[in-house]
Amino acid sequence: MRILVLGLGNPLRGDDGVGPRVVEELTRRGLPEGVTALDGGTGGLDLLQVLEGWERVVVVDAADVGREPGQFVRFTPDQARLVAAGDRFSLHHAGLSEVLTLADALGRALPEMVIFGVQPAGIGWKEGLSPAVETALSVLTDAVLREITEDEREKDHAQDSGD
Repeated sequence: MRILVLGLGNPLRGDDGVGPRVVEELTRRGLPEGVTALDGGTGGLDLLQVLEGWERVVVVDAADVGREPGQFVRFTPDQARLVAAGDRFSLHHAGLSEVLTLADALGRALPEMVIFGVQPAGIGWKEGLSPAVETALSVLTDAVLREITEDEREKDHAQDSGD
């Protein structure tokens, strides 16, 4: 298994559904060989098992990143741990930050990981994304595709140069 794109969130909670929507969009566009896109829902601590076994994981989730609705930030788990305060990192009770903490506590090795945190406009009980997040969906999906294709190009270059 090579690269997993994991969309987290609940599509019945407004912008919290941005992760699954990115997975839908990636599937519609078509994924490069060796890349799998998965709707992780609100997986809670079960996400630990989902993350294991991949070379690289790209996570897309709604998060309070202190930006305008629809804007997103790319960061790593180490960067997230530096800024995480309480449950600010994830909008789920047992979310990604808790899974990363659990993995550390259990001494479990996780794959290289990049996270795209998308600022929601609202996460109430409402199906569908807000106009701001819906508008940003194409740009966000493009950024995720660049992330996985640049990773593949770097691996191919390393193999070509004998590294």
